[in-house]
Amino acid sequence: MSRTTKNLLSIALVLVLLGGLYIAKFATGRTPKLGLDLKGGVSLVYEAKGKNVDPDVLAKTVENIRKRVDRLGVSEPEITVLGQKNIEVQLPGIHDPERAKALVGQTAQLQFRIVQESKDQSSVKNDSAWKETTGDANLQPSKTLVLPLTEDKSTTMLKLGPTLLTGDAIKKAEVGYDSSNSAKISFTLNGAGAKQFSTITQQNVNKQLAIVLDYKVESAPNIKEQISDGSGEITGKFTDKQAKDLAIVLQTGALPVELKLLTEQDVTATLGRDSLRQGLTAGIVGLIVVALFLMVFYRALGLVACIGLITFGLYMYGLICVMGDFWTMTLAGIAGVIVSIGVAADSSIVYFERLKEELKGGRTLRSSVDSSYKSAFRTILAADTVTFGAAAILYLFAVGSVKGFALTLGIATVFDVYISYFFTRPVTSLLSNLKLFERPALMGVRLRTGRAVGGGAE
Repeated sequence: MSRTTKNLLSIALVLVLLGGLYIAKFATGRTPKLGLDLKGGVSLVYEAKGKNVDPDVLAKTVENIRKRVDRLGVSEPEITVLGQKNIEVQLPGIHDPERAKALVGQTAQLQFRIVQESKDQSSVKNDSAWKETTGDANLQPSKTLVLPLTEDKSTTMLKLGPTLLTGDAIKKAEVGYDSSNSAKISFTLNGAGAKQFSTITQQNVNKQLAIVLDYKVESAPNIKEQISDGSGEITGKFTDKQAKDLAIVLQTGALPVELKLLTEQDVTATLGRDSLRQGLTAGIVGLIVVALFLMVFYRALGLVACIGLITFGLYMYGLICVMGDFWTMTLAGIAGVIVSIGVAADSSIVYFERLKEELKGGRTLRSSVDSSYKSAFRTILAADTVTFGAAAILYLFAVGSVKGFALTLGIATVFDVYISYFFTRPVTSLLSNLKLFERPALMGVRLRTGRAVGGGAE
């Protein structure tokens, strides 16, 4: 197989793979997935309480938060573990931080307890036996609690027995409305929960069953008869939004650990658009400056380098679109793309400088193309290996948007080697066969006085 045929096949491979990438992009209708700093939204960072938090418990917490966010209707949320105890929740497109905080951080510990005794709050005001239970005692399901229930502006103190059933037994929860059009939560229990609930209601007919959510009594209805169908209601003075959020939390389950909000950030959509515009502007300006530099110093070879940069850019953009489910483009990611322009340009510069040295030494362009690339490729490969290693270390140990920068830079180095070897080298080799490219000045080469290309004598 001739050298020309090999070069053509190499270029064809690059173009065919690029075409396949864009066929996949347009077939799926994918566009770049923008992060919070480019789209706007709410960013929340939580800390799990406790000295030592089990990684499995933290992973379960992330899973439950993700379920809640999905049911809230947030598109493309980013929920990640930071370090050993922190969780970052990024909600693009959401600009109601108070609701986001209430929904994400709510523990929603639902308990069913039998009311052992009840008295009007005013009658037991100074009675220590009826003092409201607070603090760590609330966290003990086997202990008797004293909690208030407020209905129609009157408050009743309830002495509650041990927890008989928890919210883990809930299979489905949804918002409904009573006869007065007030919001309520209707729930359905799973198989084991329904059986247990049936036993509880059978053994406690004519007693009150307190429904306690996060140690606040929401309601305490009388058990009129055994309930064997595994369903029930939580009534109270809920707004529609409160009822919906509570139903979401109950259905997705309580968080395994208690979370403490550390930081919150609300990025407006306007700020996100401005960041995106400025980032793209910086990238375009950088690309133009690099292209002008290459054209001025390398002339025809600079044109080859510019075509290589365009191919490189098309590959990066296509991959960012196709990998939208796994790759969120942030401002740091755009910075990685801008840096990668320099990485790709450096490889062409290393090659062309080596090529110019051989032309100055008296060799022809055609005879120098392959030999100079072999020497340059070792340098290109070594430089990209170091860059890729640094990006990999940064990705493994960094947090937040820095990971996006590292991922972009790492993938860029792989594309750089690929395009340099399979595209820039063969294109330059094919052009070397044209008589037009035999002129050293067209390559940006100035020969020393008395030196003739191909002659080697002074």
